[in-house]
Order: sequence, then structure tokens, then C-alpha cells
Amino acid sequence: MDDVLKFAALARSEVSAGTLGAATGGDPESSHRYRTVLPMIDARHELRAGFVVDGRCWGVVALFRGGRRPDFTPADVGVLWRLSAPVGAALRRAAHRAPDDTAAGPSEAGVLLLDQDLRLFSENLAAKLWRDELGPSQAELPSAILEVAARGRGAELPAYGRIRGRSGRWLSVQASPLSGGPHPAAIAVTVHPAPAADVAEILLLAYGLTPRERDVLARVVAGLPSRTIAVELHITPATVQDHLKSVFAKTGVRSRSELVATVLGL
Repeated sequence: MDDVLKFAALARSEVSAGTLGAATGGDPESSHRYRTVLPMIDARHELRAGFVVDGRCWGVVALFRGGRRPDFTPADVGVLWRLSAPVGAALRRAAHRAPDDTAAGPSEAGVLLLDQDLRLFSENLAAKLWRDELGPSQAELPSAILEVAARGRGAELPAYGRIRGRSGRWLSVQASPLSGGPHPAAIAVTVHPAPAADVAEILLLAYGLTPRERDVLARVVAGLPSRTIAVELHITPATVQDHLKSVFAKTGVRSRSELVATVLGL
């Protein structure tokens, strides 16, 4: 639903932080989120920020105040704005932290059925295990699942998200609307380990590679030799080697085989 101060808009803005009050021109009642979401947590004021570095958003935060407390000030906004790039860089570095190999997880996909209000209707055993990987066990549904399910509710195409679990593994969450049948379930959600190609895409961004370095790396992963890469990219073999040296330094590896194993999580 359309609203002001959405995270996607903040990520594209020159100032990646703001208050709901300022975004609505002092009329927060005009915000759908103010009328529907904030009352659920007894909040009156909201401050949002995106953690952006090199033009990409690696995380977001929403802060709330309730009761008789005053709205967030421009100084509060300024603090989060100044933190945007440093925190974004830290979150980017954390994205390529190696997963904890001691937590294997189930071998099959978790399947959850939710009703139209995103309440859990039914699930398989694997879903219970994956839910614990995505959030505290005392929570019925982790926020990551709820966020993807909310986007998939009533959508023509499935909603999809890549989410890092508590052990450091990347998981894929997909939500699709259901129709027909005698049961009240309205949305099907599946959770399973993210494909290697999807994780590789995240790692390419997390290591801070340039577009040309990503072009070279993609061809190295495909098994192409330097001369073929040079021809495809219209550069010299020496330039390919220079890009590879930079990629090695950024990813902390010393050989092509190490590089491929690191990117594909082998």
C-alpha cells in the first residue's frame, strides 16, 4: 500500500533518514501506517533510517515513541543519517560471515499455511525447525516470514526474500496466495536453503566488487580462462589479471579455486 517514508524510498534518497511527522507535513493522520500499525504498538511518533553504502541499502531501522513523549527532532534524524554509511558498511561485511556448520537444519523445505490475517494455520515439521533458525522460538512467526507473506498476500506473482538465519545460513522464503478448497488457509509459505547462485549474488555485492570485477568473477565461476574472459569483455588478458588480483584481495583468497569455493559457499 502506498505511504510516506517507505524504506525503499529512504534507500534511494540523499538523506536516508526521516520522521513520519515531517514526511506528512505535520499531519501523521494522513499516513496509513500511522492509522493502522502504530496504534498496535501504542506509538505516536516514528523515525526511520536506511543504512546505505555505495548506493545500496544493507539494513533499516524504525524507532518509535509513545505516550506523552515528543516527536523525534532534526538532531535525532541527523544522528541516524551520519550513521547510515558506517553501519551499512558493517552490515555489508557481516553478509559474508561464514555460517555455523554445526547447525545442519532439516533436509526438506518447510511449508507453512497462513490465513488472510497472516496467522499460522498449519505447517510441517521442517517449517518449525526453519522458524527457529529465522527468529526466537517463542515467536509464533518470525518477522522475516511475515514480511514476505504480507507481500505475497493477494499478489499475482509469488513474493520472495533472501534472509540470513541465526546460524549465518542464507535462506529463501517464498509466499504464494492460494485459492479454492474447503480450508481457511490463504497463503502458502516455503522456507529452504537459498540456492548457491542467489548467495553468490549477495556475496558479490557484500565484498564491494566493482561492476567490472563482478563481470570477471562471473566468468571465472563459469570456468572461463583469462584469454576468453578478455575477448568477451573487450579488455586485455593483463587487465583481467589485474581485476582478479583486486578480487582476490577483497575476498581474502589466493587462487581461482579458492575464489570459486568462497563465492559458491563450497
